[in-house]
Amino acid sequence: MPLTDRELIEKYKIKPTDKILDVGGSMKQHWDLPIDTLVDLIRPEEAPYGKSKLLAKHFIRLDVTKEKLPFRDKEFDFVLCTHTLEDLYNPFLIIDEMSRVGKRGYIATPSFGSDITYSHYNLTDWLTGGRRVPGHAHHKWLFYIKKGQIQILPKNYSLLATTEFQVVNWKGRDELQYYWENSINYSEIKDLSIHKLINLYREWIKRNNDRITKGRTLVVIDNPYFYLKEWVKLILSKCLGRKTVSKNIINKVS
Repeated sequence: MPLTDRELIEKYKIKPTDKILDVGGSMKQHWDLPIDTLVDLIRPEEAPYGKSKLLAKHFIRLDVTKEKLPFRDKEFDFVLCTHTLEDLYNPFLIIDEMSRVGKRGYIATPSFGSDITYSHYNLTDWLTGGRRVPGHAHHKWLFYIKKGQIQILPKNYSLLATTEFQVVNWKGRDELQYYWENSINYSEIKDLSIHKLINLYREWIKRNNDRITKGRTLVVIDNPYFYLKEWVKLILSKCLGRKTVSKNIINKVS
């Protein structure tokens, strides 16, 4: 389960006087943490989903895939980066920059298992037609921890579509949580050899075999309940003249 702000404060002994940097948090701000500076490409008021008023004291608009952070070395007592790295085509610059400007910090991403598990049949959530996808279709990287080091490797959708890697159920944690001090210990898989990538996927599957269930997803076969649910959602959304149905309606249909 994701840690709440209160849990973060308690677990990592974050003090009210700590100077905190939030990287990429405009889509989901930290309401119970006194953020000094929020760095993102968009302001919270510009977020496409769930606009909100800026809570941090300061905001800096920055493309963290290309630009370095405009701060001194070790300027911040704590650096937060939650559910951002997996979206970036180049997450490595900002990882190095967080190590430079922060004394310690916390990173959260989807777990490897949750981000390769195929979704149920869906028609309405992304408005791209009926499909099943492994994890979130816009994520570019997979993460897991090995001997205290974050392993970062490409999320290859072609590989995940093969029968060997079609995971339909994951019994492990939904989120990777990584606390660091002084610097972030990570390993980038730079060798893009498809053979090496396949072997790394296989090693992960083997280590976690007791927590996964494989299935067949190329042919869209799912529990009839999900077909009925999605068609009812689609019909309701058309009747109401909206692109999507609110969560309240979805819950009632469920």
